[in-house]
Amino acid sequence: MNKLFSYILFFILFVGAAVNDGREANEAYEAGNYEEAEQLYLAAIEEEPNNAKFYFNLGNAQAKQGKVEDAIQSFMEFRSLVESPEEKAMAEYNIGTLLAEGSKWKPAATHFKNALKLNPSDLDAKHNYERALAEQQKEEEQEEQQQDQEQENQPPPEPSEYALAMKKQAEKLVAERRYSEAYNLMQRALQADETVRAFNDFIERIKNVSDINSN
Repeated sequence: MNKLFSYILFFILFVGAAVNDGREANEAYEAGNYEEAEQLYLAAIEEEPNNAKFYFNLGNAQAKQGKVEDAIQSFMEFRSLVESPEEKAMAEYNIGTLLAEGSKWKPAATHFKNALKLNPSDLDAKHNYERALAEQQKEEEQEEQQQDQEQENQPPPEPSEYALAMKKQAEKLVAERRYSEAYNLMQRALQADETVRAFNDFIERIKNVSDINSN
């Protein structure tokens, strides 16, 4: 729980045609030689293509090199070969980890959630899922604020003929001191035509007068 988004590594302790490649790959991985480890895991897979553990370790070696797409594919291959929900959850967890490290919070949250569905007792997955959700919400709020700022900084649009006609009608209502009607007219026009935003100052003025009169 203290170390967020950590990978899980299988240690290959079984025998088989690819045992030497597997052991050497693990040794290379533990030594930080991830490229060499990747090549050795691939060699082991050629010998035993249905051995799920090779794919899992291969995904870890690829992840350490920043090969996100390749690593995800390896973890998905592992997931397709294993039977137990707990093992499938490990693949989902590592995919979530990869995505979280790249600040891809929305898909990361999806895969951590998948991991929890498969293994509800995994507290690390629960913790990381909650963090990914929080980061996703923060990111969405920042994007919304940025969009609002960009919109505020944009020059007003050129009003369309419709917008000009609506403003003239609102001005007529203002001349008759029918401020509330003028404001409502411009609000409806704004919903129908974004270029009515060119008259935001006018709309704000009649709103203020309308509010004063209503009090």
